[in-house]
Amino acid sequence: MKLSTRAEYGIRVLVALAHADPERPTSLAGIAKADKLPHAYIEQLVGALRRAGLVTATRGHSGGYRLARPAEQISLVDAVRALDGPILEMPCAGPNDLESCDRPQDCSVHEVFERLHDSLSGMLGGTTLADVASGNGGPPYPPAVRRRVVAAHAKSVQA
Repeated sequence: MKLSTRAEYGIRVLVALAHADPERPTSLAGIAKADKLPHAYIEQLVGALRRAGLVTATRGHSGGYRLARPAEQISLVDAVRALDGPILEMPCAGPNDLESCDRPQDCSVHEVFERLHDSLSGMLGGTTLADVASGNGGPPYPPAVRRRVVAAHAKSVQA
């Protein structure tokens, strides 16, 4: 599974809003600058988050965005579905979609994909914005650091 840039950036915006003062709207320009995100792109993403009922917008000079409900009540599965759609795009992946599968009987991989769907949905559904916001987090490692970590891991596996 590959998490899209839409989902990553959208979750980063939601986490920034979880850190912000819930009484005052937060500008996207401030989030974009602080998190080094493209402002125009996250403007598009908050539209999807707003339509999903995860954020609210305030217009005007001191306008901006805030979470529509407490961070403890917003799960990552809500965010991913709002930004990317279904968790696993297979007609028969989830227990509620089994009848969408046009095969006369379960195929050889049906059970494993159903477990994958349940696992992803459970993990993302059991993790809230408050959980993510309370972590140490920080920006992702730069590419040079990631390459060193991967190389060190590969060496240790070979040894």
